[in-house]
This record gives sequence, structure tokens and C-alpha cells, in this order.
Amino acid sequence: MQYLDQFTKYAEERNTILCFGIDPIKEKVKGDIVSYFSSITDKLLEENLIAAIKPNYAFFAQYGFDGLNALKQITSRYKNNVPIILDGKRGDIGKTSDAYARELYELWNADATTVSPYMGSDSVLPFIRDDKITYMLCRTSNEGAKDFQELKIGKKFLYEKVAEKAVEWGCGLVVGATSDSIKRIVKITKNKIPMLIPGIGAQGGDLETVMTAIKSNPYIHRINASSSIAYAYEKKGGSAIDAAIKEAKELNKKMKEFF
Repeated sequence: MQYLDQFTKYAEERNTILCFGIDPIKEKVKGDIVSYFSSITDKLLEENLIAAIKPNYAFFAQYGFDGLNALKQITSRYKNNVPIILDGKRGDIGKTSDAYARELYELWNADATTVSPYMGSDSVLPFIRDDKITYMLCRTSNEGAKDFQELKIGKKFLYEKVAEKAVEWGCGLVVGATSDSIKRIVKITKNKIPMLIPGIGAQGGDLETVMTAIKSNPYIHRINASSSIAYAYEKKGGSAIDAAIKEAKELNKKMKEFF
């Protein structure tokens, strides 16, 4: 993960680890997708409030080629300007993963992506490159995460086994903020493996628990907030941009109490 040094430096220089998740919902977007999210992202970057963006592939793909064209415009616009984590959640047999990796990294300009570890090493390794960061799903923030991720293998949870593999393979992890599993995961990884941490916004995750766990090495991680920033106007009123900036500033203020 040679890219991790550059990824970390970006956050250090801006003194933030907030990631802006871009999940288009047409009913909530004022205007077209590209203009709406670009205007918010530009302002967040101008004020040094984010250290990555995370477009969610499915939210674009649901709108067909118009959505995918919007995704391409956004990733092209911000390539080499801010780290792009394309949330693709891929993972298949080796040759198929090879194809998915080329799509995510070369077509969509992603600097990082998310993958499922369920099919094992040959499904994950094609995504792991020195100039990219690959986040394996580990202990996610959704309610159904307990169905499999918390199954016991001997004395360990399945998600702990995934964390051990991340150390072995040299990749990152997706760890939700909605459980205290992050403490176990940080212990396994010695806080040296980058984590993508969703769930602090609309899902009501525990930011204090997360920040306490990662505070010894915070800048390698990214804490993601999507709808709580993008659609902050629903709760805060005013323009979408002003509300988003206000929400991002509040999140950053809480995070910076720990670093």
C-alpha cells in the first residue's frame, strides 16, 4: 500500500479524515446530479472539510446510462484533486475480479474501492495494487451484519478473521461505526491498516467510540458521511451547499477533539 503514505499526507495537510459519500437520490437532489454534488464537493474542498469522496456505484447505476455518465463526470472532475473511493463492493472468481478491478480503477478513475471477502484470496487480490487502497468488508454498519459477520470460528468472530487477512494481504477494511467491534479490529491491526468507517451520520453511529479507538493514528482512516451532508438542508434548512458545509464543520469539530 505505497499509496497509503500519499493518502495519509492528504488528510494531515487538511487536518481532517472526513469522507463525503456521494449517494444520488433524484427526489432529493436539487437540479442535476453532477451540478448538485460538484457544487457541494467544491465548497467542502475549498474549506478543507473533507479528505476523500466516496461515490456509491449503485446509486448512480440505478439511473441507467444517465447515472453512469454522471459518475464518470464526477470521477473525472476530481481525479488527482481528492482521493476517490468508489464504493463498488465487488468480489468474484479471479478473472472476473481482474475485470472488475480494471473497470473501477481505469474506467472510473478510482483511487480506492470496497470489496467483499466472502470468496477468498483469489477474489480479493486482483484489487490490491501498490497505488490503490482496497477496503474489505469487515464489520459493516447495517443491521444484518450480525447474520454472518458475528458468527464464531473457534473463539473469534468471522469479522476478526477478515481483519487478520487484511493484515496478511495488505489491504484496508470497512468497519461500521454502529458497533464497538472497532476496538477488537484496531487491536488486531495495531491501528496500521486503513479503515473506511461509515455509519456516523444518518445511521447514528458512535463517533466518540470510533475516534477513541483510532486516535493513535487517525490520518490513515476515513470516516464517511453521505446523506447527512448531501441532504443536510432537510434538517437544517437553507441552501443545500450552506447546510452541507454546516454539517461537515460540526462533524469535523467533533472529530478534532481527538487529534
